[in-house]
Amino acid sequence: MFEKAKIGIPCPKCGHKTEKTVAWIKANDNFTCGDCGSTITVDAENLLAGLQKVEKSVADFRKKLRGLSKRR
Repeated sequence: MFEKAKIGIPCPKCGHKTEKTVAWIKANDNFTCGDCGSTITVDAENLLAGLQKVEKSVADFRKKLRGLSKRR
């Protein structure tokens, strides 16, 4: 659902934020900061676990909305 959503990932060394899509994060473990050249390791496991919770909440909300619209 959020594959194209962008997330700003800050560099722990210089603070520069680099935007990456959720799809990119799922496929990659690290990247190089465009400002200072540091290698940034993404904790994709925790990030993706949080996104799964959000996706479930959105899906549940949509079901509730559909249920409300059917009552009318």
